[in-house]
Amino acid sequence: MPRTARRRSSTDFYHVIARGINKEPIFKQKREKNNFLRLLLKHLKDRDIEIYAYVVMSTHFHILLRADLKLLSNYLAIVLAEFAEYYNFKHNRNGHVFQDRFKSECVESQQYFWNCVRYIHMNPVNANAVKVPLSYDFSSLKEYETEKCRIIHRKAIKMYQEKFPDFEDFLDFHNKSVKQIFTDVPEEMEAQFILAARRLLEQEAHLKGLSESREIL
Repeated sequence: MPRTARRRSSTDFYHVIARGINKEPIFKQKREKNNFLRLLLKHLKDRDIEIYAYVVMSTHFHILLRADLKLLSNYLAIVLAEFAEYYNFKHNRNGHVFQDRFKSECVESQQYFWNCVRYIHMNPVNANAVKVPLSYDFSSLKEYETEKCRIIHRKAIKMYQEKFPDFEDFLDFHNKSVKQIFTDVPEEMEAQFILAARRLLEQEAHLKGLSESREIL
């Protein structure tokens, strides 16, 4: 059965995600996270690709980037293949490392762009890996804090500077809740739906003057 063709973004911005096969923690160790980030940077050279946000979790990664769809697919195919070769060698194993092909989500508006940046940076907090997003070493948030671009494109810093008065305001933005549902691994998608439902119940409870959201059930 042929694969479903990817949707092409009118803005060339995409939110992409890939996970380890069978939910394996392929990025469990720091050296694996660092090597994946090294590969992202290595293969950016001489390619018209701009990364705006990223996070590497234990079982999966998120990247927000701008690229032609064909170029994006080629770039990630090379990065994932090279990481898989490294991972199999280090762990004395064979076979697939990533589950299926990467997922891609079109980012068609500035509002969705910034909400996606926030979602990516808050992934470690939502997964209970850290209490505050800046404590996590394997995301792009620290590049925004220092305004020194290692992996993210300089345009990302320019956009951030134009939208937010300072970094503290940017951090405050991260702490605000968002109603949108973002592409993620299935269990994280389920958690998003549960959280969205809980917020809806709390709003209904508030409107009806009930002390607890479960009273409206």
